Amino acid sequence: MNEEKMTNGEMEELIETFTPMIKKKLQNTAYQEREDLEQELYIKLIEKVDWLIYQEGPGFWEFIVEYMTKL
Repeated sequence: MNEEKMTNGEMEELIETFTPMIKKKLQNTAYQEREDLEQELYIKLIEKVDWLIYQEGPGFWEFIVEYMTKL
């Protein structure tokens, strides 16, 4: 299996991409809670990206066997 790890630069770019949306949504939150919630959202974003990168899909024959058993 060829695992590729996301570089720090790529992760920063991804975070920068989501930052405007996160900031806009935080306006719906009480001012006192915004900073904490923002940090939690960035943590969740990083966790989910890591999970998606290392998630392994089924091989071709595994997919065919599973598909055929569902018919």
